[in-house]
Amino acid sequence: MRPVVSKVAEQEAGVDFYYVDVDQSSELADRFGIRSIPTLVLIKEGKETNRSVGFIPEAKVKEFALS
Repeated sequence: MRPVVSKVAEQEAGVDFYYVDVDQSSELADRFGIRSIPTLVLIKEGKETNRSVGFIPEAKVKEFALS
């Protein structure tokens, strides 16, 4: 999933992407209820506005990020 997200991150200057290693940051994973990998969480103005669990192709990542 990382190569797909990285490609979208290069294309979309107005969107910030962060990777979290759930083994290293279990408290953060718990805070966001991450139970499956990969999970994308879209946060706008400090609130979760969308979530995707499982692999999605580049076009869907872009759509997700811009939603």
